[in-house]
Amino acid sequence: MAPCDGAATVMSPVAWCMPSRRERVDEVTMTSTAMPQRIFRDSLIVGFAMFAVFFGAGNLIFPPQIGYLAGSGWVQALFGLALTGMLLPVATVFVLGRNGGSVERMTAPIAPWFGPALLFIAMVFLAWMIAIPRTASVAYETGILTLAPALQKGAWHWFFIPLFIGVSTWFALDRSNMIDRIGRFLTPLLLGLLAIIVLWSVLSPLGTPVHTGEAAPFSLGLITGYQTGDVLAGLMLGIIFVEAIRERGYADDAGFRSVLLGACAVTFLGLLFVYGGLEHLGATGSGVLGADVTHSNLLTRLVGQLAGSVGANALAVAVVLACLTTAIGATAVLGEYLQKWTGDRISYRTAVLIVSATSMAQAFGGVDYIVKLADPFFRLFYPLAICVVLLGLLSRFLPNDGVWKGAALVAFLMGAYDLVLACSGKLGITLPAALQHAYDAIPLSSLGFSWLVPSIVGGMIGGLIWQLSGRPNLTDRPTV
Repeated sequence: MAPCDGAATVMSPVAWCMPSRRERVDEVTMTSTAMPQRIFRDSLIVGFAMFAVFFGAGNLIFPPQIGYLAGSGWVQALFGLALTGMLLPVATVFVLGRNGGSVERMTAPIAPWFGPALLFIAMVFLAWMIAIPRTASVAYETGILTLAPALQKGAWHWFFIPLFIGVSTWFALDRSNMIDRIGRFLTPLLLGLLAIIVLWSVLSPLGTPVHTGEAAPFSLGLITGYQTGDVLAGLMLGIIFVEAIRERGYADDAGFRSVLLGACAVTFLGLLFVYGGLEHLGATGSGVLGADVTHSNLLTRLVGQLAGSVGANALAVAVVLACLTTAIGATAVLGEYLQKWTGDRISYRTAVLIVSATSMAQAFGGVDYIVKLADPFFRLFYPLAICVVLLGLLSRFLPNDGVWKGAALVAFLMGAYDLVLACSGKLGITLPAALQHAYDAIPLSSLGFSWLVPSIVGGMIGGLIWQLSGRPNLTDRPTV
């Protein structure tokens, strides 16, 4: 196995576990008898790497929270979480794979500027303002405070966050194989530990899920699944997996598609097992734990009830290391993006230091603060991101570019209204009753998909206008 050049490679769990380019081509051009085994093996490698990126330690807090709040309705909630937190993120990578890994190419029918703008929003708001700070806060509140409960927020909080960010910055600046080695050794350890916890919770549950009064568990899972941000993460990092498959020598469409589909299946099944198991664990604790549980310490308390202090401490160590690895990767990717976005006017080193300093300031707010900060962002942009992915999946059946433009515009407008609706409730502002009744009358609005039907209508109207105008489709123009 030949290590990749760290100075020229985007940080990913894939890059350093792949053989050299010549070795990859030789491997894939083996006899047709060996090809199925090779495709299966590469699907597992890329699939587990994709799982590691989507799994992110910060996302550990959401499945138990959904199960705890849903109680006896945890299965319905799991369907909602599976849709927005598992299936759609995997579909995002699949759509990008069909478009050569380029967000710009995938979204070109909307507008030339749309893809770069969406990628910029994902990088700045998802990676910079939310993902990296959340890893530091989760590492402290879920990890360190579990290992040493006496170190409550205060002086130690101000000491650990800079230390955590400092270590992740040091690794990100190095861009060496050491980063991937942490991820490669950590991921099996974390997954092994979580598998034991999941199986333990099934064989010896904390209790029986109780009715919690949650009226719409499916919607709870659906909306909370937004908080993972993995559709936008897929748009941001999907190129890593597309290039990983190509780098293994799959130049033909059939082989590439087979590995891509296999990797997506591995990722989805892994997420379903871990997220579903953690949600079940939360549901079994719905009648055991009190109402004083916060987002950050719920999983720790559940595991502590299940496996005692040894299990809780082991989970805490794994969470700290997983958070660190996630922060290193996100910092490195964002540093490279800022360097390229500024045309090398900002060096990679300077970009990483800027990202780290601002992320550290955000992390001091704590997990609950970051979750609240993320909510308006996801309400505004997540419908648009999901709409783009669905359009990409159905692109072969869409008659013209007007469908893309109309659907995307309406999805954004519906997301904007959803944000206004949420903010008005928190600010005590009452919107016109007629407007609220019209919104409630939209099909699927109670399930969190108020944008879906209007976007379909918007796409139909946009397609009709485009057809009547006689304007050419982007796909009709010569491409390089």
